[in-house]
Amino acid sequence: MNRVLSFSILLVLISSLFFIHCASPGFGPRGFLYTKTKIGIFGTGETSKRRATSCVHSVLGLLSYGDASLEFLKSRSKIQNVTETNWTTFAILGIYANLCVEISGNE
Repeated sequence: MNRVLSFSILLVLISSLFFIHCASPGFGPRGFLYTKTKIGIFGTGETSKRRATSCVHSVLGLLSYGDASLEFLKSRSKIQNVTETNWTTFAILGIYANLCVEISGNE
């Protein structure tokens, strides 16, 4: 029984090496098993009245979907003057990853 458990753990570790960066957020530090980071990209220090977030997703590095462009966020939230931009990344075992863009600003 102990030998089967050892073999199973070894198999999981070896197979994770194949999928480690299949799905990757592409930015920031990456963890081997799990990644969750928030990266401040731009900020003016001004107060803002509106906030909008949108994400792009990746599954096994084979399928990717979403729109997190600044133009999409600005049009959806009616923000004209962007005062802050942040990226949030999330990834787990190279199976699933996302990158979310959050903007703050005023009309």
